[in-house]
Amino acid sequence: MKTETGITNTVKSYFSQHTIQDIIETIGKIKTDTLLDWLAYKKIKPEKTLIIGAYLTGAMIANKFKKYNVTIVDKHPHLKCLIDTKVTFKKPEAIRGSWDLVVDTTGIGGIKPEKLKIKTKTFIVESPISDASDTIIKNHDETKKRIKAVKAPVKGILYTSGLNTKTSGTMTLTIEVLRRSLEEILKADGVLYASSQLRFYERILFKEKDCEKFKESLKENAIIASSLKKIDCDMPIKGNLRRIKSEIKEV
Repeated sequence: MKTETGITNTVKSYFSQHTIQDIIETIGKIKTDTLLDWLAYKKIKPEKTLIIGAYLTGAMIANKFKKYNVTIVDKHPHLKCLIDTKVTFKKPEAIRGSWDLVVDTTGIGGIKPEKLKIKTKTFIVESPISDASDTIIKNHDETKKRIKAVKAPVKGILYTSGLNTKTSGTMTLTIEVLRRSLEEILKADGVLYASSQLRFYERILFKEKDCEKFKESLKENAIIASSLKKIDCDMPIKGNLRRIKSEIKEV
């Protein structure tokens, strides 16, 4: 564990070993493993896969499937830097065609149902609404419309929850893991304050369009705590990550 002295030697700063990237990757792994386990259970072995959406979840699924014939499409060409070189990256127009598996990860405001002119054996849509507690967000969810728009023998919705967040986006869950972990650390005896180096990462990626800066910023330690006694900043992060669960429900 990395530590530094504070203003005086009496107070020390304790850093989590977890970086922002570690948290994002763990959440992505939960979602990706759920998909892989479900495919194995259904005995589905796709030889031609399409991922719609190259942001965090889509990128991690595509990278996990890189040993297969996988194509990912996104309207933001600079997101290609998130994708393994073995994965084919194309513009959204490339969705037209025939696929064994299609996974839509575009979420709120993503691909319109009428744009889903595809043929596939299996179609999965990632639900963006988590516990569906926010009526306005729920009303913007087009998951079921997308499901209905595609005729496929097997269809399912990927749900992720566990932290009572308003959405199940990977970045939303990452921020909530950090928020909850900070709250736990601040309650510990001897802690003066705790902080996360969290930035508004999506602005770096989608407004500045600086993918390398985005990736570099994720390498920072997730939490730093100033304390009079030793504090483990990773324990609450691990605990909150364990609460996140994903499942696929067939429709």
